[in-house]
Amino acid sequence: MAAIITAWAVTILVLGITVLPLVRSDFWTFRILEYPRLQKLVIGLVAIIILILFRQQLNNLFWWMTGIVSACCIYLLIKIYPYTSVSPKEMAFLKNHNKNKELKIFTANVLQTNQNFQAMADQISAMDPDIIFLVETDATWEAAMQLEDRYTYAIKEPLDNTYGLLFYSRLPIRNEQVIFRVDKEVPSVEAEIQLKSGDWVKVFGLHPKPPVPDESLYSTAKDKELMKVAFEVEKETKPCIVMGDLNDVAWSHVTELFRKVSGLLDPRRGRGFYSTFSANNWLMRFPLDYIFCSADFGLIEMKRMPYNGSDHFAMFIHLQYEPSLLKKQEEPQADKQEKEEAAEKATEEVKEVI
Repeated sequence: MAAIITAWAVTILVLGITVLPLVRSDFWTFRILEYPRLQKLVIGLVAIIILILFRQQLNNLFWWMTGIVSACCIYLLIKIYPYTSVSPKEMAFLKNHNKNKELKIFTANVLQTNQNFQAMADQISAMDPDIIFLVETDATWEAAMQLEDRYTYAIKEPLDNTYGLLFYSRLPIRNEQVIFRVDKEVPSVEAEIQLKSGDWVKVFGLHPKPPVPDESLYSTAKDKELMKVAFEVEKETKPCIVMGDLNDVAWSHVTELFRKVSGLLDPRRGRGFYSTFSANNWLMRFPLDYIFCSADFGLIEMKRMPYNGSDHFAMFIHLQYEPSLLKKQEEPQADKQEKEEAAEKATEEVKEVI
């Protein structure tokens, strides 16, 4: 009897954590379960082992339970497969470099309460980026970084509510602005960056609220901001980059919708998860920090930085603007139904912001 109860328990558990995220509800309990897909796959594989151990006691139930759990594991594997190193690479790796068209980006959620300013400064100095985007930055972080001597251009919105941001560039910028797209307490930045070649690149820096009880009970605000930006990118004629802590995993329904509507590439696809949160818990680690690019960019280097005191790992990426890649790299495409869903999310009234 104990074997049967255990078998039913693991089967229902795996089925529940796999199926619940398929419910298209913005409530946080459904959306947060999209995050640990790799962890759920491991749970599913362990469940299959348990079922095999209890095979004799289960009799015919064994095949039903194993079939259910196996189907869940296959689904989970399909969802994470594009972010494994055995999957085809979405963005091309460039061997031939053109320094006039290169762009180095460093982006990090610093954790506002983190006092290890020197570790962050050392990482920035080591990577020597052209653009720096830091979120969860307050006035203390602004003063501690002291980046103005090396970076001529800056967009600053330091806040003490964990949604402050700092943007620095040593390349010329224009049309820079801080935008509160959805929430008056959550800013984002956008600007046009001029490469040494003279080409202009549109850059968006985001940090929407996550769907967790101490922030917001719904993902509505986050989804709305992502879809708004996706449609802005879709209409943009310049090469585009969207970066920041998006508080959503790479394989979520909303992130996939964002990619398809915007047409942006994810350099992680085919290269690995590059999980950035939580830096303090390797068992519960997800890819939350991104640098999406239009299809006219190629990849020179991408790196998840070492631990620096934050609960997020910083990300560094070295890109090159190469318009000829537009003929070689396939942009994600949204169909009519996906466009309609994205438009609905972009205009949906925010249910609750805590």
